[in-house]
Amino acid sequence: MTYNKNHKIVLQAIIHEGAMEEDHGKQLIEKLFGHDNSAEVLHRINTKLQPLNMIIKYINCEITGLLYWVFANTAQDTSIRPQLEYSEVHLTLLRTIFSEIVTSDEGHVSSTWCLNLCPSSNINLSKNSAQMFLNDMVEKKWLFCKDGQYYIGVRSIAELSQYFKDSHEDKLRTCTLCKQTLFYNFTQGQKCEQCDAVIHLYCLSTYTKDQSNLRCPNCDHNIFNLDCSDDANNSPSDTEVSISKTKRPTRKRRKH
Repeated sequence: MTYNKNHKIVLQAIIHEGAMEEDHGKQLIEKLFGHDNSAEVLHRINTKLQPLNMIIKYINCEITGLLYWVFANTAQDTSIRPQLEYSEVHLTLLRTIFSEIVTSDEGHVSSTWCLNLCPSSNINLSKNSAQMFLNDMVEKKWLFCKDGQYYIGVRSIAELSQYFKDSHEDKLRTCTLCKQTLFYNFTQGQKCEQCDAVIHLYCLSTYTKDQSNLRCPNCDHNIFNLDCSDDANNSPSDTEVSISKTKRPTRKRRKH
């Protein structure tokens, strides 16, 4: 398959959205190409993007489990300024929110807590301006919002991994199966009695699909039968699982 105008249309659509749900992308590809071989189409686009240090990444939303196609820079930076063209005061607010999410036990932060940061000595924004900025961050998928709580968005996972590693490496956890960073922490779940393995629910769902006897992928210890149904996937508190019945010790955090 040669690169043509239809590939450009797909690329422009992904760039416009920043992060496109895979189902929507497949519908667009089927309409343009007459088939649903999205892997081949994206491979051809990525071949063109490689010299530009750009790529279309496959990233799952940690809250919904939905797969997104994310237009991202392969030249990772330690700051968030190259990816986000906003004023320094807006970026200070975003960095503060990122820090609170990453260092919290829950992996999210309330909208009330975010707005209460404004105005302050280093974040000179009105609450109204801050809310408009946060709405923009959600729309562009740098943040995810549900039930008044903000989570790390798919674009941040795709583009800011180096920033998170450099600024909060000691706080990050890694999925035992996909080896990618976990941000959303399901601290009230189950955990292997033999190790400290944590897993994205969508990774665990795939791992357990053809297994009747569930074993920990890290230490091979027998563990309980986990509900990886679609209903479980729809709940934010079920999106990431720690495979054990023992709760982790929690640290005190500020009231929101």
